[in-house]
Parts: sequence; C-alpha cells; structure tokens
Amino acid sequence: MGEKIILAGAASVSGHDEIIKAFSEIGFEAEFIEAPFIKKYYKDFLFKDISYTDTIPENRIAIPLSEYWISQCIKSRQCAISEKALKASRSKKYFYNLLAAAEIPVPEIFDTIEKAKNFVQENNATIIVKPEGLFSGYAVKIVSQKNLNLLENIVQKAKEVRNNAVKLFEVKNNSALITELVQGDEYSADLFFCRGRLSLVRLCKKVVAEIHGTPCTAICQLVPCSEDFFKQMKHWCSVLFSDDNISFAQFDFIDNGCGQIVPIDFACRVGGGMSELFSECKNNVYADAVWGKQYQPEISKGYLTQFNYLPTKSGILSKDDFNLMAGKQFIYKHKEDFVPESPSSVASRIAVVVRNYLDATEKDAERLLIGDDCIDFWKNSRRK
Repeated sequence: MGEKIILAGAASVSGHDEIIKAFSEIGFEAEFIEAPFIKKYYKDFLFKDISYTDTIPENRIAIPLSEYWISQCIKSRQCAISEKALKASRSKKYFYNLLAAAEIPVPEIFDTIEKAKNFVQENNATIIVKPEGLFSGYAVKIVSQKNLNLLENIVQKAKEVRNNAVKLFEVKNNSALITELVQGDEYSADLFFCRGRLSLVRLCKKVVAEIHGTPCTAICQLVPCSEDFFKQMKHWCSVLFSDDNISFAQFDFIDNGCGQIVPIDFACRVGGGMSELFSECKNNVYADAVWGKQYQPEISKGYLTQFNYLPTKSGILSKDDFNLMAGKQFIYKHKEDFVPESPSSVASRIAVVVRNYLDATEKDAERLLIGDDCIDFWKNSRRK
C-alpha cells in the first residue's frame, strides 16, 4: 500500500477515478473528501464514494483543491505545504515581497493612497485595488484618471469585505493592496508540485472584460506552454515550495511583452471556473499532471476555448434567447431567474459555450456581456 493522502475538495475536479489511479501509480493511496456545504450547490448530483466532512481526517496529510481546504490546512497544518506557500495564498503583499526578494518581477506596490494618486497623475497610468487577503475578485477595482477621485472610497470598501466566503473560509481581511495594473496578455496556469518535480496541468490565455470597474474573465483559451514560461514558473515554485512539498499551484500572470511574465496572484490549489472547458478535453488534465505528462493542446482547428456569458446588472431575466454562439452549450439561467451582477463569482454566469477558436479578442468578450436587453432591474421586476 502507498502513502495515504487526502485530496480535499472533490467538487473542484472531475474524473476522480483517473486521478486516484494516477496517484496510485506514483506511490500514493489517495482519497477524496468534500465539505458538506457543497451539497447545496450540487442538488442534482452528489459525488459518490467520497466522504463529506468539515475537517481533514486525523493523521492524514491533505492536498487542498479549493479555498475552503486551504483554510483547513492553515488551521490544522495537516498538509505537506510550506508555510511560505500557505501564507502567500492568503496575502498578496507577502506573495509579491517574497518573489521580489528573489529578483522576480512583480507589480509595484503603493503603500499610501497619495503615492498611488501621484503615480496615476504623473504617468497617466492605471492602478488596481484588491482586498489584501481575499481571492476570486471580491471588491477588486481598476482606477485611472477618470475615477481617481473615488480611490479613497474604493480602498475602504476593499478593506471592509464581509461576505459569506470570508466567514465560511475563516479568512482575515482588514487591509487593501494598491498596485500598478501591469499591461500585457493575461494568463492563468495550474501546476502540480510533487517533492521537487513540477508538471503543468494547463495554461490558459484569458480575455478580461471590465464590468463597472471590476476585471472579469470572459474568455479562457487552452494554449501551449513555452519552455520559457515553464522555466519562469518553475522558478516561482522553487521560491514558494520546499523540496518535500506536495501541492497544486494556481498562478495568474501577465506577459508584459518584454521577455518577462509578471505574477499577479497565487494559491496552493487548482484554478476554478473552468470545469466546462476541461470536460471537453480528451484527457484528464489533473491525472496527466500527476503522472508527469505535460498538457499540450491540439490547435489544428483553433484553441479549445471557454466563453462565459456574464450579466452586467442584477435583475430578472426577461427572455431565454441569449444568441449563444455555436459550440457545446451550458445554460445555467433561464427566463424569470434572478441573476446577480457579481463578476467575481462563477455562480453569476448566465451561460458558457466551449468550442475551438483561434485568437479571442476584447471585441469577442464584449459580445458575452448581457445587460438591459435581457435583464430587468430587479426592484421593478419581482415576479409579475
């Protein structure tokens, strides 16, 4: 029998049997668990052959697959993940400072509102405000010359985020981080670090839409990973992890076009919001990474791409015809359903389409935004 581990967060990945088999073949006896509160999000489907528990079983080490289980690993220390990686998952400022000390390029941090304002005014630049200890885009806002007068208010709101996720995941947030908004192409990557060995789960190029000042991922394209990208990500992991660690790692980063990729976010888990995309892959990307296989997508007919249809306002859907593009369609909201304008939340998506596509652009992203034509302002449209 192999070394026993817990894969904590069954809802975060699909193909459990393949993933368990992959771990078995590298010497681990893996078991999935999930938190009971997840059940309400999967009313029509409950995972079979897994345990539902709020905590990591005693005398087991866990590999967290979601934010909730990162919190449990921090709380119990029942994982084989460095203190640095755990702390970097909960503090963007710590993450940036850690990488900067290793001479890795990171966004410039402004420690006062006045310095941030001067940077915008003197350089006609753009900055971004984020809650320092949160995740998933809560209270993230882009600030430029046109809304610079609102900076103090935006910073205060970022400090005061108090939602269900903060309470449930036992996350502390009482400060805001103000940094430059690095220009360039944005990417997201999942990697698997296993006692010094690093493999790529997937690399996605993203197209981001701005909804009321909040950046939101509208399009994800599975793209090949260059040797240079992988080399730089390997350097990041060498700073964050110890040689005996076992963990997934999710990074967001910007290719600034000058030979550098600049990390902007990190968590020791898998990325979220792309289950539809991975469901159309020929192989299980997580199992392949555990085996040590590097995912390289076929591009003969374009990149496998996920298009997220997003509401630009809260309200009641007035019709079902969203004029979805051709492809594999996943429709989550229908006429008379309430939709929240919450671009950081996967649950706010109206529909998703997965298909092969070449070069997605900002114009493509704009076509995915659903507003006045389909949504009635909720206060005026309560179940007529």
